[in-house]
Amino acid sequence: MAAEELPLAGRVVGVTAHRRSEDQIAALERRGARVIHAPALKVEPVGEDAGLAAASRALFEARPDLVLLTTGYGLRRWHDAAEAQGFDAELLLCLHEAAVYVRGPKGRGAVRGLGLEDAGMSADETTQGLVDLVLAEHDGDLSGRTIGLQLHGIADAAQRRRLTDAGARVLTVTPYRWASADDAGQVPVLVREAAAGRVDAVTFTAAPAVDALFSTAEELGLHEELLAAFRRGMLAATVGPVTAAPLEELGLSPLVPERFRMGAMLKQLTDALARPADASEEPGQR
Repeated sequence: MAAEELPLAGRVVGVTAHRRSEDQIAALERRGARVIHAPALKVEPVGEDAGLAAASRALFEARPDLVLLTTGYGLRRWHDAAEAQGFDAELLLCLHEAAVYVRGPKGRGAVRGLGLEDAGMSADETTQGLVDLVLAEHDGDLSGRTIGLQLHGIADAAQRRRLTDAGARVLTVTPYRWASADDAGQVPVLVREAAAGRVDAVTFTAAPAVDALFSTAEELGLHEELLAAFRRGMLAATVGPVTAAPLEELGLSPLVPERFRMGAMLKQLTDALARPADASEEPGQR
């Protein structure tokens, strides 16, 4: 391809996808980009999670005062697994007896789909907002209370810590799991390069990859620096609104194509980055 046909020449793009990553990387490299492949996560089917029944039964035995549901999908998968493994009646009794709080409308819909009602929904559809709501309704004191926390594949240590710091005993259940796909240790590399302003864009094809990237940044002490890099001009390219949601929760404005396909995402990103980079311009400073 001739130089004038390399619209991403001089650009650095981070790719977080595990599935179909080869296609995405090849397309970016054909356009002239240098790619940092940092596959964040891969899905582990819930049916292979032998610990789900044990975690569920531990929660049922504890008779939680509150249950916090972070995703409607997670509740549906939890109920599906409960039916398959024979503890669905116990799950429904647990949710009936506890005050159930949900992160957003999908969680509320899933609760109602089981014939139940929730006690409240976060104002901004975030896990932080969900914990804010619970703390506000209990005057910041959860001493002596047991809380069941349904995770959405990623352990949100910061929000769990807020609950335990308020005095709660927190038991977690993970109906579906995202496992690390970063066998080569490239996610920390991408975080450091991005935080230093040496990356022009990062692509996301799954919402949990956003959480994984920022969780890694937090572990490295670079959460604010990574956030600042996006705010400064590093682009976040997403495959659709579901993937974009956690970035929007962080106050960012990710790219979202009209057609929710990888090809459309790459075209939109290429158009956004196609302006020739100035020789004195550092990646990420657009």
